[in-house]
Amino acid sequence: MNPNMAFYAVNTKILTKKGRILNINDWNKYLESSSVEHLSELFKNNEEIKKTFDDVVISNMNRDSLEEVISRLKTKEIENLLHYFSGEYKEFIRIMLMEEEIRDLSLVIRKLSRGESLYNLSERFVHSELFSTVNFDDILNSKSVEQLTGKLKKTPYYNGLRNLTREDALKRDFHIEMKLYVVLYKTLFEAAEKLDKEDLKAVREIVGLKVDLLNIQWIYRALKYYNISPEEIFNYSLEGGKDIDLNRLKKLCYSKSTDEFRDLVKKFLKYDLLQDLNDAEIDINVVINSYMFDYLKGKNYNNIGTAISFIYLLDIVINDLTSIVEGVKYQVPREKLKGYLAYKI
Repeated sequence: MNPNMAFYAVNTKILTKKGRILNINDWNKYLESSSVEHLSELFKNNEEIKKTFDDVVISNMNRDSLEEVISRLKTKEIENLLHYFSGEYKEFIRIMLMEEEIRDLSLVIRKLSRGESLYNLSERFVHSELFSTVNFDDILNSKSVEQLTGKLKKTPYYNGLRNLTREDALKRDFHIEMKLYVVLYKTLFEAAEKLDKEDLKAVREIVGLKVDLLNIQWIYRALKYYNISPEEIFNYSLEGGKDIDLNRLKKLCYSKSTDEFRDLVKKFLKYDLLQDLNDAEIDINVVINSYMFDYLKGKNYNNIGTAISFIYLLDIVINDLTSIVEGVKYQVPREKLKGYLAYKI
């Protein structure tokens, strides 16, 4: 038995948490909610989701504030899981918290590039204060994008952002996020090399699939919305995919049309992932999350894969709950709102 991972305790804990978070009766109630305030009370009645409201004092709960509270679910759950790991395994799981840092760091950069105030921005942060690699109190004192990058020295993100300018941040915010994701996944795969053989295999499978899907999302958006070269698309893409190696990745980046891109994705994944994008109302994020959700739902792991799967499931849950909050706010009909969810109720 791996001394760095209390597998049976982790497995039991995660099964319990998943059952609570994905309670179908609760989700049906969310969809039938009459207002954001009512929805907030329903979230507080869920054994797991209610933990995100700890230490949060918000009067007159509105859509934005409720979305911010829900966004902390993944951080809370990872912090809890870390108690079951030690050594290199704890470090690997800790690195997965970097995604929340990237979310908050990107938010600060966007605000600075637009000349907007950073006052009270910390109320919107979702990163772990216990395991952060960035001094957010310090960067919130930044007066410019260039000053912020200087404050990132000795953090994992400095090399990727050290030449960042306000103009870059203003015009290329999605590109910057991909740069930060390159750092995250490079760090994650390096940490995985220190794990046992079966655990490393699980990382390459699950994290590799996540990388494939992030690349597909990035390239699709780049082809459809951004006027950038194939070389640049390729440079911003992530390495370490499960089914899409560098050769296949390059073919996707050099697709001459979105139709050619879709055909290649279908060929590489052996699944027509993008078939529903003919519906203008369906976002690629929903399509990708649905695929990931179904994949994880059908897998059982007797290793660190259990924890990784749960963490990626939380990403999907947060996105779906956010969609429900928005749908309730704008009174989207229940059946239509269900179509926006990766969790098919």
